[in-house]
Amino acid sequence: MRVVGMGLVILAFGMTVYAISTFIQESGRENGSEAEASQADDQDTPLPATLRSSTLDSRIAAGPIPVALNRGPDVLEGFRGDIHPLLFGKTQLEVTANWTPIGKGRDGLDRSVVPLVYSWFTDLRPAEPRRIYSAGDCSAFLPAKMGEVGPVWELDPDKIVEILKQFHPHPSMHLIATGRRAGPNGAFGLLRAVSDSYMDIAFRIHAEFFLTPGEGTPGTAPINAWYSPAYFEGNMLVNQKNGTVDYFRLALANEKALNVHLTVQAIGAFAKEAHDIVRVERMDLVGGSMPAQGVIRSAKEITPASASAKLAKIFYKSLEIDFVPCDQALATLSSYQRERQGREFRKQAGAQPTPL
Repeated sequence: MRVVGMGLVILAFGMTVYAISTFIQESGRENGSEAEASQADDQDTPLPATLRSSTLDSRIAAGPIPVALNRGPDVLEGFRGDIHPLLFGKTQLEVTANWTPIGKGRDGLDRSVVPLVYSWFTDLRPAEPRRIYSAGDCSAFLPAKMGEVGPVWELDPDKIVEILKQFHPHPSMHLIATGRRAGPNGAFGLLRAVSDSYMDIAFRIHAEFFLTPGEGTPGTAPINAWYSPAYFEGNMLVNQKNGTVDYFRLALANEKALNVHLTVQAIGAFAKEAHDIVRVERMDLVGGSMPAQGVIRSAKEITPASASAKLAKIFYKSLEIDFVPCDQALATLSSYQRERQGREFRKQAGAQPTPL
């Protein structure tokens, strides 16, 4: 038995060495140009330890500086207990996970790494195709104290991570994958609508998944791989009369052509990175059923689009800018310039001596 165990260890080590060496040889040759081949040869040369420590290795050790949230003092605290008082009934919600394969990438990662490494992205399947959610699980999406429609609260990141494990064993709410701006981190919800029967909770989540096989700390394996969705959004319907959750959906946003960033990173003497941006048609968790149309319609509501925009502004301050179409902006600028020139002309005319 010891001989067989040692043989498996040696085989695993050999596969890791092969994957690293082949990844290094193939990375950067996606177009086959002489310039790219020359650059790849330069990168294959081991870097001095002092240089490495100031580049990739140091970034791994220190961690990237994430994009700051646009969180103001009006953002409330989320629920941090076991079961929220609103969920006084027995919630046993069967939630199904769906996860379609990655599409063809923009940057050709499949041509930059060996099939073994690329299979970490192509072979992804939900860790748990089905899971029963309890009142404790669903409480993660509720505020510490329910108020009026509209205010935003922060979701408990530790509980959200447990929800995301239905997709994969290694989710993280702290985005560290290189090759893109890290963060902004976080998860937030708001009360979108309320009626006598239901509360509709909307939420947005930023997370990523560490795909390298094994239980090691992200960034410490010889080869590291991350799967970084653009963001997740969804909603949860709370039945106020029964104190249960009747419907739940958490889904990868798919309004953009490309919605997932892929990262492969080799560390150590042969530090190197490769990236891609791909489209994934469907990645969601869905459970329960929506009530009949109009049941939750109430005067106390904001539209789904308004709720989505409000949650997005917590992550990106730039969304507070009131952008206008280019032609409208140019017309406004021309009008402003004409008005300014008129003011200057009138000012100069008023400064002239009065004729005798």
